[in-house]
Amino acid sequence: MDPERIDFSYTVFWTRQVRGWDAARRAAVRAALHPVLTGQEFVNNAFSRQYTVPGLDDQAYAGASLLALEKVLAAFDSE
Repeated sequence: MDPERIDFSYTVFWTRQVRGWDAARRAAVRAALHPVLTGQEFVNNAFSRQYTVPGLDDQAYAGASLLALEKVLAAFDSE
């Protein structure tokens, strides 16, 4: 599958989710997300749900999904 289409799909998903969060939740998730993305074991994979983010929820996510979440959070914070 095309990496741009994957990124687009994850970006749309996270935009819908983050729209309902207040600034405090966005900041908390962004802070918890950073160590996951910068960890030595992190891989930008499209579909293998192997990463959890403390405080986000109890689900595991693919690396590409979490990178899209980071992008969406940055966009919301820049507004």
